Amino acid sequence: MKHFVQTLVALIFPALFLVGCKSEPAWKSRVYVERSLSSNIGEVMIPAELWERVIDPERPLIAPMNLSQVPTPNRGGGDSAIARTSVETDLKPVSVYLLEESEGVLGGRNQKVVFGPGGGDIDLRDFVREKKGSFRVVFSFADDAGPEVPRRVWYVSNAQRRKVGPDLVGAGCDTYMDISSVVASSLKTDGLLMAVGGDRHVSALAGTFIFSVKRGSRIEVARLTFTDSSKKKDVLCRGRGES
Repeated sequence: MKHFVQTLVALIFPALFLVGCKSEPAWKSRVYVERSLSSNIGEVMIPAELWERVIDPERPLIAPMNLSQVPTPNRGGGDSAIARTSVETDLKPVSVYLLEESEGVLGGRNQKVVFGPGGGDIDLRDFVREKKGSFRVVFSFADDAGPEVPRRVWYVSNAQRRKVGPDLVGAGCDTYMDISSVVASSLKTDGLLMAVGGDRHVSALAGTFIFSVKRGSRIEVARLTFTDSSKKKDVLCRGRGES
């Protein structure tokens, strides 16, 4: 199981393992255009086993598979996963930084996208302007928690597994994995490197990233869901708004 998850992570974020640590990551000194996107969001379905893992971080993780689904936290009311658990859960803000690696790939601007409590949706079509090149991604969640508080990050894929030239990209529909260590390492370097050619960036990011921090008896959570409304079913498992 551990080897399987490591293999999937290496397929999704191969460039991360090629960069070394620096004393001060370059992404912190970049100039950004900041925008806020709505956090008044609906629900995203995630595997029930994964939600159990989110609210109980020490719970053993079984092999990724398409299990019964539960909705993520939402602000619109309804019978969410939070309503069916005794764990006290707080929705928290989350941000994502998009940094140009190749000139013009993000329209000549580095972007800081800020969400209020609970997180929200990002359509990559609104940010990626070129068909080739690369950019970097940095996630920011619970910055005030301190280094001693573990931050957990899970990824639920909405990307078909497919071949792009000699490369196999995408984790597969509804596959999920713990990528906490990958995201933590990326914060100390220059972020996660995303290649654009062949829509590799869509295959790497399409899906939902779930962030959580446990503080005492409470769990702080947020999610970011990436899609690209211009792509077809041979790239995405489901289009925007499809269950």
